Amino acid sequence: MSVGYIFLIVALSLNAGANILMKLGSSQLETANQALGADATLFDKLWLYATNPFLVIGIIMFGLNVLFYIEALKKLDLSIAYPIMMSGGVLIITLFSLFYLKEKLVLMQLLGISLIACGIILLTSYAKM
Repeated sequence: MSVGYIFLIVALSLNAGANILMKLGSSQLETANQALGADATLFDKLWLYATNPFLVIGIIMFGLNVLFYIEALKKLDLSIAYPIMMSGGVLIITLFSLFYLKEKLVLMQLLGISLIACGIILLTSYAKM
């Protein structure tokens, strides 16, 4: 496995993790926004965002994701890296949503996820290693 794929896997993991943390952080914000009430100022809401550890860590992970993705793009073709980055994130986030958040998937969604996984396998099996 080339170093480009290692950078891509790290970037993909950081991106998926950041999205998951954004979801968890936004769930906490809903409760906090209700507690603030209708007269909350913009500063009050921004303070909620800045003090939410899920959101702060998620934003940091997005930043690190960009750095690792740039390094991956130095080594890999964009036509390989981008589809893996996007579809791999869909797979990771869907699995997390299914098992941790207990979200339900219908048969067509499961079929779509399976096709995405097959696409990643096809892309990586014929790509320049």
